[in-house]
Amino acid sequence: MEIYKILRNYRILLEKEGFVVLYIGLYGSQNYNLADSLSDIDAKAIVLPTLQDIIMRKKVSKVIETGTGSIDIKDLLTFYEVIKKGNFSYIECIETEYAIGDKYLKELFKVIKPNLKSIIGAMKEKRKNLSHPFPSKKEELEKWGFDPKQYHHIVRLFELLKYNIDNKDNKSYLRYTNNQELLNLKRNKDNLSLEEITLKSDNLIKEAISLIDDDYQYEYINLDKEIIKYIETKLRIELLKKSDDTFVRCVRTFDDKVPKGDLEKFPILKDMKGDISYIVVENLEIL
Repeated sequence: MEIYKILRNYRILLEKEGFVVLYIGLYGSQNYNLADSLSDIDAKAIVLPTLQDIIMRKKVSKVIETGTGSIDIKDLLTFYEVIKKGNFSYIECIETEYAIGDKYLKELFKVIKPNLKSIIGAMKEKRKNLSHPFPSKKEELEKWGFDPKQYHHIVRLFELLKYNIDNKDNKSYLRYTNNQELLNLKRNKDNLSLEEITLKSDNLIKEAISLIDDDYQYEYINLDKEIIKYIETKLRIELLKKSDDTFVRCVRTFDDKVPKGDLEKFPILKDMKGDISYIVVENLEIL
């Protein structure tokens, strides 16, 4: 419940910044059961692009730091550009059980599976950042000469890649039950040296590369029509909302009954079954 509370706080924060928030999903150690007292609660947020942003081809892609974690914000078009390439870290925020927002987007993006090469790319990035002088990692670098959190990610990602290949699966992350070994690596409880970590990291990356077949090709899934239709509908609603004499509400039944009041107003809904969505627009005209 604490995670959901923080995700809702993130939504409120973004709405105060003027964003129309569509979806927020958890990203990070809580998903893997590798969180400890020092862990932040990080999330990725999908926001609706404005009509002006689309016309001017302006992307929303930024990170906001909060007291509880970071929020990686992308407009829906930009998010789609990234996730359709199979970027596992963005798929993770869709697959997580900790999410708030539009369930339609969650179901829509669930069909996209991780690109195995993106996992190796992330391992290489973590290796590059082992000894990078990030200001927030000053204490670790002074103590060991590297950030052990980066190494624990290399190990975690290797195990994810190997699991997917061995089991012909498409997970974006693994949730650990026996997590002590990785927690020890995360905080360098065994006091490993920079030389040991560097060698282990390079060997894991080399082995990870060998796991992928030379002819491996990622299969892209095209959701262009669904994304365009979704944005058109949402933008229409937002434009109507800004009118002083128009009231707009969206309804989705999720296989439940259509509200009685709507059935009385709109008899056509009586013939519709299953999970249906519709928009009610009511105008006020002064005579």
